[in-house]
Amino acid sequence: MRLSIFLIIGSFMLIGCSGNSGSVRKAEKEMKIFRAQVISIAEKYVTDQLQDTAKITDANGIIKIGNDQKRFIIDPANIITGFIDADKSTDAIIPVFPFEGQYEVTTQHLFITGKNGKYMLEVALETDMKVISVRDGIITADVPEHSRNNPLFNCSSCWEVVRYRLINGELVKVE
Repeated sequence: MRLSIFLIIGSFMLIGCSGNSGSVRKAEKEMKIFRAQVISIAEKYVTDQLQDTAKITDANGIIKIGNDQKRFIIDPANIITGFIDADKSTDAIIPVFPFEGQYEVTTQHLFITGKNGKYMLEVALETDMKVISVRDGIITADVPEHSRNNPLFNCSSCWEVVRYRLINGELVKVE
């Protein structure tokens, strides 16, 4: 009797645990396709900035596109997803790290929005912010209190958390 109860409960647990695996796999597949699409948009943006480019993707998936004078680095692990605009289509912010020679210049953030499964570059902004999250149109980021040419720029305690909205291609501070 105990054995049959144990088998019945065990079979219900197996059915319950495996019931969502199809939807989880579908969501993972959709996110993989989404990431590939937004990375493609970022790569096109970068190659349009340069002439005679070469592309290298390392073992970690980090993409380097550039020429002798300038190169851009796109790290797919740094893509932030969420809802930037009013619709409920997943959007993305991709930080692109430009280098001139051996020196990093101001990071560019590509704001990519989606509508009906089609994604487009909304705006590219140069800013040293580090995006923390995107939720319901609010972009939360760490922002340096000092400019790049200030010796305190890299001060770890000299950053503040700021909330923004993207309105008409500009970041507007939200209080």
